[in-house]
Amino acid sequence: MKILVISDTHGNLSNVIKIINTIKDLDRIIHLGDNEKDAEELEFSYNYPIDYVIGNCDFNSPAPQEKILEFYGQKILITHGHYYNVKWEYDTILKAAINKNVNVILFGHTHVSMMKSSNGVTLFNPGSISLPRDGKGPSFGVLEIEDNGKIHFTTKKIKKK
Repeated sequence: MKILVISDTHGNLSNVIKIINTIKDLDRIIHLGDNEKDAEELEFSYNYPIDYVIGNCDFNSPAPQEKILEFYGQKILITHGHYYNVKWEYDTILKAAINKNVNVILFGHTHVSMMKSSNGVTLFNPGSISLPRDGKGPSFGVLEIEDNGKIHFTTKKIKKK
């Protein structure tokens, strides 16, 4: 299973559309908040299942703050991250993973890509595909899960023309 993981689109889907049109064998999309309406537009426009949560800029949205997904034995918490103080530390979100019995957490909010494993939990942030803050350009993630549950994380940057 190949999953496109995006966050912090903030009303700009141009890079997302380019990526969707280039990734081969895409099975699903996960949008980690900040602009929930972008996720709804993708859901309407493309024939992929999409899971999404709200971000700190998604006011008055009925969408959930977080979800737990399970694929091939991998339990994945998706959240924007602002409720877990991810701009300052990761201990809070790691404790949530242990309490919720998940082994992967996908989050955004910082607009900076990162991956870290600790105590059997992998934290993965794809960065922002529209408004990056790391000086390296827009980024997104690809999460691949094999039938046997083996998981692969990749962060990719949007190539400048």
